Amino acid sequence: MAKEGKEQLRSNVASAIRDQIMARTVHPGDTLRLGQLAEQLGVSVTPVREALLLLTQDGWVRHEPNRGFRVAAIRRKDVEDTYLMWSTAEGEIAARAATRATSRDVDYLREIDRRIREADPEDGRLATELNAKLHHYVSVIADAPKLDWFARAASRLVPLQFPENFHVVPGWSEVNRTQHGPLIDALAAGDVEAARSGTAAHFHGTGELLMRWLDSLSFWEEPDDDLVAPRSPGRLAG
Repeated sequence: MAKEGKEQLRSNVASAIRDQIMARTVHPGDTLRLGQLAEQLGVSVTPVREALLLLTQDGWVRHEPNRGFRVAAIRRKDVEDTYLMWSTAEGEIAARAATRATSRDVDYLREIDRRIREADPEDGRLATELNAKLHHYVSVIADAPKLDWFARAASRLVPLQFPENFHVVPGWSEVNRTQHGPLIDALAAGDVEAARSGTAAHFHGTGELLMRWLDSLSFWEEPDDDLVAPRSPGRLAG
């Protein structure tokens, strides 16, 4: 299998396991058994192990010697911190795009936004796909791969993924239909500060919608002591 195919398989398996954690099919502290997951997902053990290592890096799973992989607790403050970093990175990407956007770029973004506004309200998946397409193109305009890397890393830590599920969050559809226009206007005007602050506020507001919804579902669980990563020694004062 080509490298790209292996990476896609690993990503798909990681997404499937993350969905189980989100759906509470498995709970904080549960052991994730490689063979059982491989059988459930119809793959070999190798991509399951690779997916679990990826999820360990992203904080969804903990890898413990002699105990294997265990589901980690998802803490509200960790998601808040993730949105802080994500909104900051996206704001900087938009600011960079404001210095580079051409009239053709702006026209393309406006066309995507038009499709979002005219999409069938019942077709939430199309709306989320178009949303992802719009923000991805802003990052293409910006040509800031390091900032884009930070934004994508943050997006993996959010306990709901945009392309698959975010349309179920109450209030998100309205935000998706109404808030992109001013951001595109800022890019068209080359207004760096408006692009930065508007985009950061857009992502931060989306995060607040998610948090309120998860609050209503009693999603958060206080972690057991053995599910909290041990503190590392602090840095010595200089």
